[in-house]
Amino acid sequence: MLKGKAIKIEDPLPEDLITEILSWLPVKALLQFKCVCKSWYAIITSQAFISKHLNNYYDNYDDSDTFLAQYFVEKLGELALYEFLVDETSTILSYEELRDRPIYNSFICGPCNGIFYLDRYSYRDHRALWNPATNELKTLPPLIRKPDLPSLSFYAGVKEVFGFGFDRVTKDYKVIVIKSWSKTNSKICYPLSVFVYSLSTDSWRYWGDLPQNYKLVSNNKCYICLNGVFYWLGSDYSGGKTYDEAIISFDMATDLIQDMQLPEYDKPARETVLSVYHDSLALLTVHDIKDFLEIWTLKEGCWTKQFTVGTSSYGRISPIAHWKNSKFIFECGPSKKQTLFDIITQEITDLGYIKDIHSCEGIFVYRGSLASLIQG
Repeated sequence: MLKGKAIKIEDPLPEDLITEILSWLPVKALLQFKCVCKSWYAIITSQAFISKHLNNYYDNYDDSDTFLAQYFVEKLGELALYEFLVDETSTILSYEELRDRPIYNSFICGPCNGIFYLDRYSYRDHRALWNPATNELKTLPPLIRKPDLPSLSFYAGVKEVFGFGFDRVTKDYKVIVIKSWSKTNSKICYPLSVFVYSLSTDSWRYWGDLPQNYKLVSNNKCYICLNGVFYWLGSDYSGGKTYDEAIISFDMATDLIQDMQLPEYDKPARETVLSVYHDSLALLTVHDIKDFLEIWTLKEGCWTKQFTVGTSSYGRISPIAHWKNSKFIFECGPSKKQTLFDIITQEITDLGYIKDIHSCEGIFVYRGSLASLIQG
């Protein structure tokens, strides 16, 4: 034991080195480290660090901090959200229902930088952005009406189509809502109206109407936003009796809406689903008669067929999500058992989750982030 001598405390690490080290750590650790000291709190809560953490840790990660988030329609028509812990072999180790979802019975879109868009438009136009890791919630203002909407008009249909993404140019989060409308006692089909919400201004604006009479299908079951462009699968009714399939996209940076044709896949198809394969937009089709699956990818404006896989030995399958670069999640058979299918090895893995459900409405790969919903 030393007596009469002062113990020399080494100089702390430079702040830029501390920042670099922290930027590679998972969110759960960072939320705890905020309590270490004032300087660490200031670093972790700064917008510059949040951006650095997204670039370092969030975009360059292993699977140890990754969850599958799924929501199901249960017997009474309620939407239940579950979080699944997955190991390195993609086996579900455990799961739990997330009962503290801020908007009860809401649809979910995302995640984008760890943030979800919650939509319960059928009940008081309730919409919000939510970061589950930080438990931050931003309630969105009510959706505006089309400026020149004629009198005695109303927004038609039970469902609406929505998207959510990040504008990397302005560093702004945007929500896109596409709605149809009609006049009372009228069967006329009017163009779909597009509305865009900006987090930076906390307001909605009317973008305009889609140029053609599109009939958009239900929202994607997995998150399809690549390089700031969100995609939906739909049909073009402009040709009269023929319904041409099309993909509609919204660019978060340019506010540009475009459409593109689908590849010449083998028809008739029982299932046609948008997905992601090796960071490219993908189209999965399941033939209605011949029991095979086709996977197409889009690069530089051209479609390429990557695989044709026989499915007769797997029973009736429905693609619902992508997982990692070459794996997809399917529902198989009348029980809708969820399985993981590796396209490269053609191995099937039972995810080990069985629940008395009506249908899976969405499945998302989720990782926590520090992204803030507080502007300024």
